[in-house]
Amino acid sequence: MIFVSFGNSPRLFTRLAQAVDNLAEILNEEVIVQNGFTQYSFKHCKSIPFIEQSDYKTYLKNCSIAILQGGWGGISEASDLGCRIVVVPRKNGEEHYHDQEQLVRKLEERGVCLGCYDTHKLSLIIEKARNYEFKPLQRGSADSIINQFIESI
Repeated sequence: MIFVSFGNSPRLFTRLAQAVDNLAEILNEEVIVQNGFTQYSFKHCKSIPFIEQSDYKTYLKNCSIAILQGGWGGISEASDLGCRIVVVPRKNGEEHYHDQEQLVRKLEERGVCLGCYDTHKLSLIIEKARNYEFKPLQRGSADSIINQFIESI
C-alpha cells in the first residue's frame, strides 16, 4: 500500500491529487490518500480528508512508500518510522505560504527522502524509491550535529 499525505494546509494541492490518481491507475497496489482540504474526485485511490494521529502512524508503518508534501512534521515522523519517503514540495505562494523545496532538497542530499519536483516524473521516482537506501534523519542537539559535520570535513 502506498500512503499519501497532503498535510493540513488550507491551500489546495490539486497538482499532487491528479498525479497520485494517475499513478494509482497504473500501479498494482492500493493507494490511500489523506487529502486534507484539497477537493478532488479520486477515481483510483481511497481518499480520507483528515485522520487521527494514531491512524496516520498506522498508515505510515504499513505502507511500502509514503508520498508526502514538503512539511517538516510529516517527513520527520515518516523517517523516524523507517519509511521509504517521496516528497512533492508544495509550490511557494501557490500551494503553501513558504518554500518547501529548500527543505526537501537538503533532506534529499542527506538521503532521508527522494524529492519529486515534477509530478510527471512521480512514477519514475516511486520505482527508484523501491530500491533506494534511505538514511535515517539525524537527531540531536544542534551543537553536536555541527561539531560532527566539522569533524567530518
